[in-house]
Amino acid sequence: MLSRLIRHEWKETWRIPVVSFLIILILTLVCFFLFRQMEPPADPDAINVGAFVTMMLYCMAVSIISTVLILYIAVRFYRNLYTDEGYLMHTLPVTPGQLLLSKLLVGALWMFVMSLLAFWAICCILLFGLPAMVNVDMTLLGPAVMEIFPMLFGMKPIPFLLFYVLLSLISSFSSVLTAYAAISLGQLFAKHKVMASILCYIGFTMLIQIVTSILMIPSLTRLILSEAMLEATDTIPAVFGAYMREVFFISMAGSLICAVVSYILSGYIMKKQLNLD
Repeated sequence: MLSRLIRHEWKETWRIPVVSFLIILILTLVCFFLFRQMEPPADPDAINVGAFVTMMLYCMAVSIISTVLILYIAVRFYRNLYTDEGYLMHTLPVTPGQLLLSKLLVGALWMFVMSLLAFWAICCILLFGLPAMVNVDMTLLGPAVMEIFPMLFGMKPIPFLLFYVLLSLISSFSSVLTAYAAISLGQLFAKHKVMASILCYIGFTMLIQIVTSILMIPSLTRLILSEAMLEATDTIPAVFGAYMREVFFISMAGSLICAVVSYILSGYIMKKQLNLD
């Protein structure tokens, strides 16, 4: 029955995500065309403002589309399980855990594809937009980036890409489950359930940010007070790379813990505290 739920959820949700992906691809092609028409400044210290603004607007558009997608997934979860549709869904011969899992797998998959597409698109825009924004020789920039990459991110490009894929997968589950947990908690209120869900989501997000920031303080302190930074300038990138690597792993651990807690909370409310009034 779980497979049927997943297939049904897939068929009912594919339109909005696919349209979102197509919009990003179209915007990428438009920006690529615009960058091809721009001339880089003759002065190496100058910046083409048009290319810079185009790049920033593009990144903002991708971020907005990603936000719209997670809102769509959250609203569908609410309407499907906690409104009048919920009466029908909860009478099906399936467990609340199967309902939650089917929506989670499909929703997280869409968010995972979105995160990979957004990363690819922004990298392409940087690749095409940077030569239009500043006077830079890309044949020299590529090897230089490959050389300093481990110093900036604490790992080589290939391990970084593999790590990013894993982090994106965990973050996709975490973001969807956080929204599900907030919606489930909001349904426990007698009135203003939607507003309660929004406030719960804001509270969850703030709590996650606060805890993550606190966990990063030791690493940040070592970065600021490191004696190596004061002794020689050429050691700063290595210290920064170690700091960034710790930040990545803390973010992954935080997302994983948040996902587990949100899943348990959502499942418990759907099984023991379901309120469809």
